[in-house]
Amino acid sequence: MPEVCYVVDAVDGVWGVSLNDKRFGPYSSLDAAMAAASGAAHKAEAQGYDASVIINTPDEVPVGDDIGGVT
Repeated sequence: MPEVCYVVDAVDGVWGVSLNDKRFGPYSSLDAAMAAASGAAHKAEAQGYDASVIINTPDEVPVGDDIGGVT
């Protein structure tokens, strides 16, 4: 089964989703980027792909701080 992997991360403080070296976004928050990646992964699975989502959060954000609405 073919595989696709969506990567959610922040570049220069802007959340986006990457797939095969193409970047989508910007998204207003981590939540919005995760929702977009999840939706795309579900569509890919419906088309016969083995889909996954990887979420990269910035290392410099202290635990407990608000990251795009997620605490």
